[in-house]
Amino acid sequence: MRIKVDLKKCSGCHLCEMVCSLFHLGMIHTEKSAIRIQKDDLGTSFNTPLLCRQCKEMKCLDGEEGKPAQERKKFIWSHQRAKQCPFDALTIFDGKTYHCDLCLGNPQCIRVCTPGALTLSK
Repeated sequence: MRIKVDLKKCSGCHLCEMVCSLFHLGMIHTEKSAIRIQKDDLGTSFNTPLLCRQCKEMKCLDGEEGKPAQERKKFIWSHQRAKQCPFDALTIFDGKTYHCDLCLGNPQCIRVCTPGALTLSK
């Protein structure tokens, strides 16, 4: 299961970032969200939601002994893992990496994405 992004539909409202931090941490703190909206005001004018792609072969875990199935379920990771992500999709804030754990099977970002830019695919 992964979250699919439709760039053409993202309005840049940041609701996904807010609900992610609220769901996981009990507070709205967009810098501590596993999804981030990257704005490209000078180029394409697209708002690009960035989040873990839920890769089958997790390059971010290379060299570690942890089991990928267990690590996928964790929201806060070591900052080193973000540096190993080939898609630059993991957020680092205050020495921690925030990883999309799919809200334990019920992604909240999809529920609040009114333009429909975020959908669930299997």
